[in-house]
Amino acid sequence: MDIFSQNKFLIKTIVLLVLLNVIMVGFFVFKETKFNRPPHPYPKDGNYKKIGAVLKKELNLTDKQVIQFEEIRKQNAEKQEGYKKIIKQDKDDMNQEMFNKKSDEEKVISLAKKIAENEYQIELLHFEQAKKLKAVCNEDQLDKFEDLVIEIRDYFRPTTNKNKKF
Repeated sequence: MDIFSQNKFLIKTIVLLVLLNVIMVGFFVFKETKFNRPPHPYPKDGNYKKIGAVLKKELNLTDKQVIQFEEIRKQNAEKQEGYKKIIKQDKDDMNQEMFNKKSDEEKVISLAKKIAENEYQIELLHFEQAKKLKAVCNEDQLDKFEDLVIEIRDYFRPTTNKNKKF
């Protein structure tokens, strides 16, 4: 093989490797940005307001109604966050107690009941929020809201990929 053939082969190999690297980097960037959604519709960074824009558009809300919706939803998210902190702490305490050498069964049962009660309170907050939001709407908006709630729920439901292997 002469020197010119070797140079052509090396240049082609380098170009191929550079292209493969660019494609791989592009794939990983695409994957990271496309499938990286927040797990909860009310993240701390304020993305929950995007739902407000959808509601305003789909329900034809007035500016006053939008402000009321945002305030109701913000208050509800703050209350839920308080319960979630308590639940997390109680779950940590319960796990620690369950795996002690000598677990206190009554304490574990008591913590489990406390966790369940706080989860129940969160569900009651959801119901109270729904009542408040419905009170802001007129009849036409309520009819549209009923269908829109299902669409929003499905949008934020985590996608499952049954073929995905871990």
